[in-house]
Amino acid sequence: MSQDSRSQSPVSNPRRPLRVVLVYRVLFHWRTPVFRRLASQPGIDFVALYGADFPGTKVVSGSDLSGFRSHRLATLRLPVPEPTAPVQMPLSPNLPLRLARLRPDVILTEGGSNLANDILVFLYAWISRTPVVWWTLGELPATGPPSRSQRIFRWIVRSMERRSAALLGYSSLATRYFDRQGYPKEKQFKAVNCVDTDRVFEEIRRLRDDADSLRTELDLDGKFVLLYVGAMAASKRLEDLIDVYARLRPRYESLRLVMVGEGVHRASLQEHAQRVGAGDVLFTGQIIDKVSAYFLLGNVFVLPGLGGLAISQAMAHGLPVVATQADGCELDLVRDGENGFLVPVGEVAELEARIESLIRDPERTAAMGERSRTIIENELNIHTYMENVVRAIRYAAGTRP
Repeated sequence: MSQDSRSQSPVSNPRRPLRVVLVYRVLFHWRTPVFRRLASQPGIDFVALYGADFPGTKVVSGSDLSGFRSHRLATLRLPVPEPTAPVQMPLSPNLPLRLARLRPDVILTEGGSNLANDILVFLYAWISRTPVVWWTLGELPATGPPSRSQRIFRWIVRSMERRSAALLGYSSLATRYFDRQGYPKEKQFKAVNCVDTDRVFEEIRRLRDDADSLRTELDLDGKFVLLYVGAMAASKRLEDLIDVYARLRPRYESLRLVMVGEGVHRASLQEHAQRVGAGDVLFTGQIIDKVSAYFLLGNVFVLPGLGGLAISQAMAHGLPVVATQADGCELDLVRDGENGFLVPVGEVAELEARIESLIRDPERTAAMGERSRTIIENELNIHTYMENVVRAIRYAAGTRP
Protein backbone atom coordinates (compact mmCIF):
# COMPACT_ATOMS: atom_id res chain seq x y z
CA MET A 1 0.00 0.00 0.00
CA SER A 2 1.44 3.41 -0.97
CA GLN A 3 1.85 6.29 1.46
CA ASP A 4 -0.66 8.27 -0.62
CA SER A 5 -3.37 5.64 -0.21
CA ARG A 6 -2.76 5.47 3.55
CA SER A 7 -3.19 9.24 3.86
CA GLN A 8 -6.77 8.93 2.62
CA SER A 9 -7.85 6.91 5.68
CA PRO A 10 -10.74 8.31 7.76
CA VAL A 11 -8.36 9.39 10.51
CA SER A 12 -7.04 12.16 8.25
CA ASN A 13 -10.52 13.59 7.74
CA PRO A 14 -11.48 15.82 10.71
CA ARG A 15 -15.15 15.66 9.71
CA ARG A 16 -15.20 11.89 10.20
CA PRO A 17 -13.36 10.73 13.32
CA LEU A 18 -12.00 7.23 13.10
CA ARG A 19 -13.84 5.02 15.56
CA VAL A 20 -11.35 2.72 17.25
CA VAL A 21 -12.75 0.04 19.55
CA LEU A 22 -10.39 -1.70 21.94
CA VAL A 23 -11.17 -5.24 23.17
CA TYR A 24 -9.23 -6.18 26.32
CA ARG A 25 -9.67 -8.70 29.12
CA VAL A 26 -9.71 -5.95 31.75
CA LEU A 27 -8.49 -2.35 31.82
CA PHE A 28 -5.28 -2.80 33.80
CA HIS A 29 -4.28 0.25 35.82
CA TRP A 30 -0.92 0.38 34.04
CA ARG A 31 -2.62 0.55 30.61
CA THR A 32 -5.28 3.20 31.33
CA PRO A 33 -2.85 6.12 30.74
CA VAL A 34 -2.32 4.78 27.20
CA PHE A 35 -6.07 4.55 26.63
CA ARG A 36 -6.53 8.15 27.80
CA ARG A 37 -3.90 9.27 25.32
CA LEU A 38 -5.59 7.32 22.53
CA ALA A 39 -8.90 8.97 23.37
CA SER A 40 -7.25 12.40 23.15
CA GLN A 41 -5.73 11.80 19.71
CA PRO A 42 -7.10 14.18 17.04
CA GLY A 43 -9.43 12.41 14.63
CA ILE A 44 -9.89 9.31 16.82
CA ASP A 45 -13.12 8.33 18.57
CA PHE A 46 -11.94 5.74 21.10
CA VAL A 47 -14.07 3.21 23.01
CA ALA A 48 -12.80 0.40 25.27
CA LEU A 49 -14.68 -2.88 25.80
CA TYR A 50 -13.56 -5.04 28.70
CA GLY A 51 -14.68 -7.91 30.91
CA ALA A 52 -15.13 -8.65 34.59
CA ASP A 53 -12.22 -8.95 37.02
CA PHE A 54 -10.60 -12.25 37.92
CA PRO A 55 -10.48 -11.98 41.73
CA GLY A 56 -7.29 -13.15 43.38
CA THR A 57 -5.19 -12.52 40.25
CA LYS A 58 -3.59 -9.49 38.63
CA VAL A 59 -6.30 -9.60 35.90
CA VAL A 60 -8.34 -6.76 37.39
CA SER A 61 -9.29 -3.34 36.10
CA GLY A 62 -7.85 -0.17 37.57
CA SER A 63 -9.98 1.96 39.87
CA ASP A 64 -9.72 5.07 37.68
CA LEU A 65 -11.25 4.62 34.22
CA SER A 66 -11.78 8.31 33.56
CA GLY A 67 -10.66 10.08 30.41
CA PHE A 68 -12.08 7.64 27.86
CA ARG A 69 -15.32 5.84 27.06
CA SER A 70 -15.59 2.25 28.21
CA HIS A 71 -18.19 -0.53 28.50
CA ARG A 72 -17.90 -3.52 30.79
CA LEU A 73 -19.18 -6.73 29.22
CA ALA A 74 -20.82 -9.71 30.88
CA THR A 75 -18.11 -12.34 31.28
CA LEU A 76 -17.93 -16.12 31.48
CA ARG A 77 -14.78 -17.83 32.70
CA LEU A 78 -13.77 -20.79 30.56
CA PRO A 79 -11.44 -23.40 32.11
CA VAL A 80 -8.34 -24.07 30.04
CA PRO A 81 -6.32 -27.26 30.68
CA GLU A 82 -2.61 -26.66 31.21
CA PRO A 83 0.12 -29.10 32.31
CA THR A 84 1.35 -26.89 35.16
CA ALA A 85 -1.83 -25.31 36.55
CA PRO A 86 -5.42 -24.75 35.44
CA VAL A 87 -6.15 -21.30 34.02
CA GLN A 88 -9.31 -19.47 33.03
CA MET A 89 -10.08 -17.53 29.89
CA PRO A 90 -12.76 -14.81 29.64
CA LEU A 91 -15.61 -15.02 27.16
CA SER A 92 -18.11 -12.18 26.61
CA PRO A 93 -21.02 -13.62 24.59
CA ASN A 94 -22.52 -10.20 23.86
CA LEU A 95 -19.27 -8.84 22.39
CA PRO A 96 -20.37 -9.14 18.71
CA LEU A 97 -23.62 -7.33 19.50
CA ARG A 98 -21.74 -4.50 21.22
CA LEU A 99 -19.37 -4.24 18.25
CA ALA A 100 -22.32 -4.13 15.85
CA ARG A 101 -23.79 -1.23 17.82
CA LEU A 102 -20.52 0.69 17.88
CA ARG A 103 -19.64 0.00 14.21
CA PRO A 104 -15.87 0.51 14.59
CA ASP A 105 -13.61 1.52 11.73
CA VAL A 106 -10.74 -0.37 13.38
CA ILE A 107 -10.68 -2.93 16.19
CA LEU A 108 -7.64 -3.02 18.46
CA THR A 109 -7.52 -6.36 20.25
CA GLU A 110 -5.35 -7.98 22.91
CA GLY A 111 -3.68 -10.80 21.04
CA GLY A 112 -3.54 -14.28 22.50
CA SER A 113 -4.34 -13.56 26.14
CA ASN A 114 -7.99 -12.93 25.28
CA LEU A 115 -8.33 -15.76 22.78
CA ALA A 116 -12.01 -16.68 23.21
CA ASN A 117 -13.05 -13.07 22.73
CA ASP A 118 -10.54 -12.68 19.89
CA ILE A 119 -12.44 -15.41 18.03
CA LEU A 120 -15.64 -13.37 18.40
CA VAL A 121 -13.78 -10.25 17.26
CA PHE A 122 -12.61 -11.94 14.06
CA LEU A 123 -16.05 -13.39 13.41
CA TYR A 124 -17.52 -9.89 13.58
CA ALA A 125 -14.61 -8.45 11.56
CA TRP A 126 -15.09 -11.05 8.81
CA ILE A 127 -18.82 -10.33 8.52
CA SER A 128 -18.45 -6.54 8.69
CA ARG A 129 -15.11 -6.35 6.83
CA THR A 130 -13.57 -4.38 9.69
CA PRO A 131 -9.75 -4.28 9.95
CA VAL A 132 -8.17 -5.62 13.15
CA VAL A 133 -4.92 -4.53 14.82
CA TRP A 134 -3.45 -7.51 16.69
CA TRP A 135 -1.60 -6.14 19.77
CA THR A 136 0.83 -8.79 20.97
CA LEU A 137 4.15 -9.64 22.57
CA GLY A 138 4.68 -12.23 19.82
CA GLU A 139 5.98 -15.55 21.13
CA LEU A 140 8.33 -16.00 24.06
CA PRO A 141 11.07 -18.65 23.76
CA ALA A 142 9.70 -22.09 24.63
CA THR A 143 10.85 -23.76 27.85
CA GLY A 144 9.95 -27.25 26.68
CA PRO A 145 7.85 -29.18 24.16
CA PRO A 146 4.36 -27.68 23.75
CA SER A 147 1.33 -29.49 25.08
CA ARG A 148 -1.58 -30.41 22.80
CA SER A 149 -3.61 -27.45 24.05
CA GLN A 150 -0.65 -25.12 23.44
CA ARG A 151 -0.29 -26.40 19.86
CA ILE A 152 -3.99 -25.74 19.22
CA PHE A 153 -3.67 -22.30 20.82
CA ARG A 154 -0.72 -21.37 18.59
CA TRP A 155 -2.53 -22.57 15.45
CA ILE A 156 -5.55 -20.38 16.25
CA VAL A 157 -3.33 -17.40 17.09
CA ARG A 158 -1.39 -17.65 13.83
CA SER A 159 -4.63 -17.87 11.88
CA MET A 160 -5.70 -14.57 13.45
CA GLU A 161 -2.32 -12.96 12.93
CA ARG A 162 -2.50 -13.74 9.21
CA ARG A 163 -5.95 -12.18 9.01
CA SER A 164 -5.02 -9.04 10.93
CA ALA A 165 -4.69 -5.79 9.01
CA ALA A 166 -1.78 -4.74 11.25
CA LEU A 167 0.47 -6.44 13.79
CA LEU A 168 1.49 -4.27 16.74
CA GLY A 169 4.34 -5.79 18.77
CA TYR A 170 5.64 -4.84 22.20
CA SER A 171 9.30 -5.25 21.26
CA SER A 172 11.94 -6.37 18.80
CA LEU A 173 11.25 -9.92 20.00
CA ALA A 174 7.75 -9.57 18.54
CA THR A 175 8.92 -8.20 15.19
CA ARG A 176 11.48 -11.02 14.91
CA TYR A 177 8.64 -13.45 15.47
CA PHE A 178 6.59 -11.70 12.75
CA ASP A 179 9.53 -12.09 10.38
CA ARG A 180 9.90 -15.79 11.17
CA GLN A 181 6.24 -16.30 10.33
CA GLY A 182 6.73 -14.52 7.01
CA TYR A 183 4.24 -11.74 7.70
CA PRO A 184 4.51 -8.71 5.37
CA LYS A 185 6.86 -6.02 6.66
CA GLU A 186 4.44 -3.23 5.86
CA LYS A 187 1.88 -4.49 8.36
CA GLN A 188 4.39 -4.82 11.22
CA PHE A 189 4.66 -2.09 13.85
CA LYS A 190 6.65 -1.92 17.07
CA ALA A 191 5.67 0.06 20.17
CA VAL A 192 8.20 -0.84 22.87
CA ASN A 193 6.33 -1.62 26.07
CA CYS A 194 6.57 1.25 28.54
CA VAL A 195 4.68 3.12 31.22
CA ASP A 196 3.40 6.70 30.92
CA THR A 197 6.86 8.21 31.28
CA ASP A 198 5.55 11.79 31.47
CA ARG A 199 3.47 10.82 34.47
CA VAL A 200 6.47 9.07 36.06
CA PHE A 201 8.71 12.13 35.64
CA GLU A 202 6.05 14.33 37.24
CA GLU A 203 5.68 11.87 40.13
CA ILE A 204 9.44 11.83 40.67
CA ARG A 205 9.49 15.61 41.05
CA ARG A 206 6.53 15.50 43.42
CA LEU A 207 7.74 12.63 45.63
CA ARG A 208 11.48 13.15 45.94
CA ASP A 209 11.17 14.54 49.47
CA ASP A 210 8.80 11.70 50.40
CA ALA A 211 11.41 9.21 49.25
CA ASP A 212 14.02 10.75 51.55
CA SER A 213 11.66 10.39 54.50
CA LEU A 214 10.75 6.84 53.48
CA ARG A 215 14.41 5.88 53.24
CA THR A 216 14.95 6.96 56.84
CA GLU A 217 11.73 5.29 57.99
CA LEU A 218 12.80 1.97 56.46
CA ASP A 219 16.35 2.26 57.82
CA LEU A 220 17.87 2.42 54.35
CA ASP A 221 20.02 5.54 54.77
CA GLY A 222 23.47 4.77 53.36
CA LYS A 223 22.37 1.36 52.07
CA PHE A 224 22.85 -0.11 48.60
CA VAL A 225 19.33 -1.21 47.63
CA LEU A 226 18.43 -3.95 45.18
CA LEU A 227 14.85 -3.32 44.12
CA TYR A 228 12.08 -5.43 42.62
CA VAL A 229 8.64 -3.99 41.82
CA GLY A 230 5.87 -6.13 40.36
CA ALA A 231 3.57 -9.08 40.86
CA MET A 232 4.72 -11.99 42.99
CA ALA A 233 4.14 -15.03 40.83
CA ALA A 234 6.14 -18.16 40.02
CA SER A 235 6.90 -16.85 36.51
CA LYS A 236 8.90 -13.98 38.05
CA ARG A 237 11.57 -16.39 39.44
CA LEU A 238 11.95 -14.23 42.53
CA GLU A 239 13.56 -17.10 44.45
CA ASP A 240 16.60 -16.57 42.20
CA LEU A 241 16.90 -12.97 43.36
CA ILE A 242 16.47 -13.93 47.02
CA ASP A 243 19.15 -16.64 46.66
CA VAL A 244 21.56 -14.12 45.15
CA TYR A 245 20.86 -11.67 47.96
CA ALA A 246 21.39 -14.36 50.61
CA ARG A 247 24.87 -15.07 49.19
CA LEU A 248 25.90 -11.43 48.72
CA ARG A 249 24.52 -10.04 51.99
CA PRO A 250 27.30 -11.46 54.26
CA ARG A 251 29.95 -9.88 51.98
CA TYR A 252 28.37 -6.42 51.76
CA GLU A 253 27.08 -5.08 55.05
CA SER A 254 25.25 -2.15 53.43
CA LEU A 255 23.31 -4.33 50.96
CA ARG A 256 19.51 -4.54 51.24
CA LEU A 257 16.75 -6.11 49.10
CA VAL A 258 13.36 -4.39 48.82
CA MET A 259 10.52 -6.24 47.09
CA VAL A 260 7.41 -4.22 46.24
CA GLY A 261 4.34 -6.14 45.14
CA GLU A 262 1.70 -8.67 46.00
CA GLY A 263 0.48 -12.04 44.76
CA VAL A 264 -0.33 -15.61 45.66
CA HIS A 265 3.40 -16.44 45.70
CA ARG A 266 4.33 -13.90 48.37
CA ALA A 267 3.94 -16.19 51.41
CA SER A 268 6.15 -18.89 49.87
CA LEU A 269 8.76 -16.26 48.97
CA GLN A 270 8.86 -15.04 52.55
CA GLU A 271 9.29 -18.63 53.74
CA HIS A 272 12.04 -19.16 51.18
CA ALA A 273 13.85 -16.02 52.34
CA GLN A 274 13.83 -17.33 55.92
CA ARG A 275 15.13 -20.75 54.81
CA VAL A 276 18.13 -19.35 52.92
CA GLY A 277 19.12 -16.86 55.62
CA ALA A 278 17.68 -13.74 54.00
CA GLY A 279 15.11 -12.94 56.64
CA ASP A 280 15.78 -9.19 56.38
CA VAL A 281 14.30 -8.94 52.86
CA LEU A 282 11.79 -6.10 53.01
CA PHE A 283 8.41 -7.11 51.56
CA THR A 284 6.30 -3.95 51.30
CA GLY A 285 3.12 -5.33 49.75
CA GLN A 286 1.46 -3.74 46.74
CA ILE A 287 2.11 -0.04 46.21
CA ILE A 288 0.38 1.74 43.31
CA ASP A 289 -0.07 5.36 44.34
CA LYS A 290 3.26 7.02 45.15
CA VAL A 291 5.25 4.00 43.97
CA SER A 292 7.91 6.43 42.70
CA ALA A 293 8.97 6.98 46.29
CA TYR A 294 9.94 3.29 46.41
CA PHE A 295 11.71 3.36 43.04
CA LEU A 296 13.76 6.31 44.34
CA LEU A 297 15.04 4.09 47.16
CA GLY A 298 16.81 1.77 44.73
CA ASN A 299 20.33 1.61 43.34
CA VAL A 300 19.69 -1.31 40.96
CA PHE A 301 16.46 -2.74 39.60
CA VAL A 302 16.40 -6.52 39.15
CA LEU A 303 13.87 -8.50 37.10
CA PRO A 304 14.84 -12.19 37.31
CA GLY A 305 11.85 -13.54 35.33
CA LEU A 306 8.87 -12.54 33.21
CA GLY A 307 7.62 -8.96 33.27
CA GLY A 308 8.28 -5.84 31.27
CA LEU A 309 6.61 -2.56 32.15
CA ALA A 310 8.62 -2.08 35.34
CA ILE A 311 11.82 -1.93 33.28
CA SER A 312 10.88 1.38 31.67
CA GLN A 313 9.57 2.63 35.00
CA ALA A 314 12.86 1.83 36.73
CA MET A 315 14.87 3.42 33.91
CA ALA A 316 12.80 6.62 34.14
CA HIS A 317 13.88 6.75 37.80
CA GLY A 318 17.52 6.57 36.74
CA LEU A 319 18.21 2.95 37.70
CA PRO A 320 20.40 0.42 35.91
CA VAL A 321 18.50 -2.80 35.18
CA VAL A 322 19.57 -6.42 35.48
CA ALA A 323 17.01 -8.55 33.64
CA THR A 324 16.56 -12.03 32.25
CA GLN A 325 13.78 -13.05 29.84
CA ALA A 326 10.99 -10.55 30.42
CA ASP A 327 8.32 -9.84 27.78
CA GLY A 328 10.80 -8.94 25.03
CA CYS A 329 11.04 -5.22 25.78
CA GLU A 330 14.27 -5.86 27.68
CA LEU A 331 15.98 -6.39 24.30
CA ASP A 332 15.14 -2.81 23.33
CA LEU A 333 15.45 -1.09 26.70
CA VAL A 334 18.45 -2.75 28.35
CA ARG A 335 21.70 -2.23 26.44
CA ASP A 336 24.01 -4.86 27.91
CA GLY A 337 26.94 -3.22 29.70
CA GLU A 338 25.61 0.27 28.96
CA ASN A 339 22.61 0.79 31.23
CA GLY A 340 22.40 -2.67 32.77
CA PHE A 341 22.86 -6.33 31.99
CA LEU A 342 20.89 -9.09 30.27
CA VAL A 343 21.33 -12.50 31.87
CA PRO A 344 20.06 -15.86 30.54
CA VAL A 345 17.00 -16.95 32.50
CA GLY A 346 17.81 -19.31 35.35
CA GLU A 347 21.57 -18.55 35.30
CA VAL A 348 21.71 -17.60 38.97
CA ALA A 349 25.52 -17.51 39.16
CA GLU A 350 25.69 -14.99 36.32
CA LEU A 351 22.84 -12.98 37.85
CA GLU A 352 24.88 -12.82 41.05
CA ALA A 353 28.07 -11.82 39.23
CA ARG A 354 26.35 -8.97 37.37
CA ILE A 355 24.70 -7.63 40.51
CA GLU A 356 27.96 -7.88 42.47
CA SER A 357 29.84 -5.94 39.78
CA LEU A 358 27.42 -3.06 40.32
CA ILE A 359 27.71 -3.21 44.11
CA ARG A 360 31.51 -3.06 43.84
CA ASP A 361 31.54 -0.07 41.48
CA PRO A 362 28.97 2.51 42.63
CA GLU A 363 30.29 5.18 40.25
CA ARG A 364 29.70 2.94 37.26
CA THR A 365 26.29 2.00 38.68
CA ALA A 366 25.29 5.66 38.91
CA ALA A 367 26.52 6.32 35.35
CA MET A 368 24.51 3.36 34.03
CA GLY A 369 21.46 4.72 35.82
CA GLU A 370 21.92 8.09 34.13
CA ARG A 371 22.15 6.30 30.78
CA SER A 372 18.86 4.53 31.57
CA ARG A 373 17.12 7.85 32.13
CA THR A 374 18.61 9.31 28.92
CA ILE A 375 17.28 6.37 26.87
CA ILE A 376 13.79 6.98 28.25
CA GLU A 377 13.96 10.75 27.76
CA ASN A 378 15.28 10.65 24.19
CA GLU A 379 14.43 7.29 22.61
CA LEU A 380 11.77 5.06 24.14
CA ASN A 381 9.02 6.83 26.04
CA ILE A 382 5.26 7.30 26.03
CA HIS A 383 5.47 9.64 23.02
CA THR A 384 7.36 7.23 20.77
CA TYR A 385 5.09 4.46 22.06
CA MET A 386 1.88 6.31 21.17
CA GLU A 387 3.25 7.40 17.81
CA ASN A 388 3.68 3.78 16.76
CA VAL A 389 0.32 2.66 18.17
CA VAL A 390 -1.40 5.37 16.13
CA ARG A 391 0.64 4.47 13.03
CA ALA A 392 -0.60 0.89 13.27
CA ILE A 393 -4.21 2.05 13.65
CA ARG A 394 -3.94 4.43 10.69
CA TYR A 395 -2.38 1.77 8.53
CA ALA A 396 -5.17 -0.67 9.38
CA ALA A 397 -7.81 2.00 8.63
CA GLY A 398 -6.29 2.46 5.20
CA THR A 399 -6.82 -1.24 4.41
CA ARG A 400 -10.57 -1.15 5.01
CA PRO A 401 -12.52 -2.10 1.84
